Amino acid sequence: MKSLDVKKKEGTVRDLNELLKKVSAYSGRRRKQVIYGVYDRSAQPLLTRLDDFIVDHSHVPLQEKAYFFHLLAVMIDAGIPLIQSVKMLANRTKHERFRRILDTCAFSIGQGKRFSEAMSRFPDVFGEMEIGVVRSGEAAGNMEKMLFKLSEQLDKSHELQMKLVTASIYPIAVLAVLVVVAAGMLLWIIPGLVDLLREGGLQDKDFPFATKFLIGLSSAFSNYWWAIAFGVLILFLIFKVYIGSDNGRFKWDLFKLKIPVIGTLRRRVLVLRFVSMLGILIDSGLPVVHALKIIATSLSSEIYRLKTWEVIAKVQSGEKISMCLADAPFLFDETVTQMLGIAEQSASIGLISDKIASHYDREIDNALKRLTSLFEPIMIVFVGATVAILALAILTPIFQLSSLV
Repeated sequence: MKSLDVKKKEGTVRDLNELLKKVSAYSGRRRKQVIYGVYDRSAQPLLTRLDDFIVDHSHVPLQEKAYFFHLLAVMIDAGIPLIQSVKMLANRTKHERFRRILDTCAFSIGQGKRFSEAMSRFPDVFGEMEIGVVRSGEAAGNMEKMLFKLSEQLDKSHELQMKLVTASIYPIAVLAVLVVVAAGMLLWIIPGLVDLLREGGLQDKDFPFATKFLIGLSSAFSNYWWAIAFGVLILFLIFKVYIGSDNGRFKWDLFKLKIPVIGTLRRRVLVLRFVSMLGILIDSGLPVVHALKIIATSLSSEIYRLKTWEVIAKVQSGEKISMCLADAPFLFDETVTQMLGIAEQSASIGLISDKIASHYDREIDNALKRLTSLFEPIMIVFVGATVAILALAILTPIFQLSSLV
């Protein structure tokens, strides 16, 4: 019996090993190595080219880059050559596009290019700040130190991104459910209810105003949904064209900064990004003007970008950053300008910028908690009021019909 059990287990192990070999071979076929500029797409089948198109237009998560830079710093600090480190990390990542990009970077390094040059081929993945920090590390010979700082900065940016997304999930989910329920009532429930009330003897003139309003909306959505959809599309395109212009983009960004509560939070986020990038770029050894130019191209607000370019022009003429920012208290409050002024006097911009960033990170965290606690009662009141209006519009004519009966 024991010999039979042993043979059975050995057979099971062999079957498992064969299965694992097949899976590995299949994965190897699927995870082909792609070097951009060398890989020939035209020779591939149509489905492969379609898959390549989807992969090449996928977004590389911020957390994936932060993890890559951290591991790369660890491996370089351990004495592993850069090209070997990039190849090993390319095989580690599960993100297909990022793996192809790292394979291409390793290939470029093998051709004699610097890592920063290889990164600059992918500006939609590696930002100016990341390329600038790596370039400074290459020039100063302290690549691992700069990569650790860059990884820490990207981790903080990812944490902030997750905080903002988490805070917005609740109101967006509630509004989405409310819109779906309201659309379902207008398209299916209201028409059937109106037919029932009319069969019971009620005339259109007997309906209350709220019911008439819902009937009008239901009729418009049922009969003219195509016109409504077309109108919404036209308005959206007009809006996109408007904010695509210089004047429209400026006014739209200014409007977003002036929104009560949310505008204040947005300004804090932009100030946090400004001082965070300033700190890491100065620590990496970049000149102040070069660091400010990178910041100007990296900020997401047109208002802050224009202000940064103005600061660059004044700094080039001999003024200090803190003095240039002090004339815009709406964008940079007094705390930031005073601390930057002290940093410039003590030649510790990098250190104090990190302190300011930590302070603003705590402020944003507290603001998000307050905003979340404020949204909950507001959404409850809004949903309750909407439900009450719908209930009155539906129940009032039903009560009138019961009184007639």
